[in-house]
Amino acid sequence: MIIVIFILLMLLGAPIAAAIGLSSFIAMFQGNISIDTFGRTMFSGIDSFTLMAIPFFVFAGDLMLAGGTSKRLIDLAKKLVGWTTGGLPIAGVLSSMVFAALSGSSPATVAAIGSIMIPSLKDAGYSPRFAVGLMCAAGSLGIIIPPSITLLVYGAIAEVSISKLFIAGIIPGIFIGIVLMVVSYIIAKKQGHQPDKRVSLKELWIAAKGAIWGIMMPVIILGGIYKGYFTPTEAAAVAIVYSLLIGFFVYKELSIKKLFTVTKRSVVTSAMIMFIIASAKTFSWYLTYEQLPTKLASNIMEFATTPFIFLIIVTIVLLLVGMFMDSSAAVLILVPLFLPIVIEMGIDPIHFGVIMIINLAIGMLTPPFGLNLYVASGISNMSVTSVTRGAIPFIIVLIITLLVLTFIPQISLFLPEKFM
Repeated sequence: MIIVIFILLMLLGAPIAAAIGLSSFIAMFQGNISIDTFGRTMFSGIDSFTLMAIPFFVFAGDLMLAGGTSKRLIDLAKKLVGWTTGGLPIAGVLSSMVFAALSGSSPATVAAIGSIMIPSLKDAGYSPRFAVGLMCAAGSLGIIIPPSITLLVYGAIAEVSISKLFIAGIIPGIFIGIVLMVVSYIIAKKQGHQPDKRVSLKELWIAAKGAIWGIMMPVIILGGIYKGYFTPTEAAAVAIVYSLLIGFFVYKELSIKKLFTVTKRSVVTSAMIMFIIASAKTFSWYLTYEQLPTKLASNIMEFATTPFIFLIIVTIVLLLVGMFMDSSAAVLILVPLFLPIVIEMGIDPIHFGVIMIINLAIGMLTPPFGLNLYVASGISNMSVTSVTRGAIPFIIVLIITLLVLTFIPQISLFLPEKFM
């Protein structure tokens, strides 16, 4: 009943948090479970020191965007690779990779980099569909390259080391970025796009000096986490202080008026995410109460006799779920279902977390509810249908890349095993 109500509410257009929470409430009410239990479960879902990092990282990402970091990163990327064939789209991917390490959010990465790169690509003669499709795909790196909000949520639910998860996401994120760059090069070569002229070392040095403060942020944050100087939550708070300092005193593009606007936007975004997490906690609690994870595990184990078959099934399920559900909500609902099977199969939970997040990142490019599509539509003034058509070739490429990362776990686990 809870799943039927949830699907019905989603089809009626209810917000994801409301659909999850209301379906859980109705099911618990029908099951004679006290309303107090519902309230306590919602609160316990967000009563976590680890989850405090989410609003901090959201705020830090918004501060970096408003403070002028994104345009300086793009300027540096253009000067670094603009002289190659396909240099401009490659610069867009490179900028998205760096900004992903600042924001931890896919929609934020699409908005920050896409708002500048999509018009630039159009002006350079690239088709509008290619421009928005590429920026949607590159923006998906926002929840893969650490610090990732979705990886953080997975770590909190699965009770695994967030530091290991973050470091495990580095190589897959870079690998996906390189694949998108190669695809951009092939398309540009095929369509006959001419590269820009090579810039002088002086121009490159000026651009690097302008962007260095933004580039240093992930170095400080991730380096501090891996060295044990602070926890991911403390790192997120450090990111806010750092963003304020460079926004006000280095780039000098932040003002008190902008700060109020940025704070309001971050509060709304954080509240939405936390409401989803709180609602999803009641959803997963009720599923566990009804022993659905145990029943599902036994049913899947009948078909998934090997880790290979299980991972194929999970990939299909996650790609379908990603079409309809926010990535954080999907993690909160599905991890309690899949994790017992993952452990039973002997699959490393760190590796599973990375491939789960990559699956859901692809889901942000797929209709009907792919969030990146709507962000790209908004900043490009193109219909969601046109944006989707532009994203389809990149979705296919990302799925192929996902399969490689899924069945070669050493790619994800190399850094955690070597350094953690």
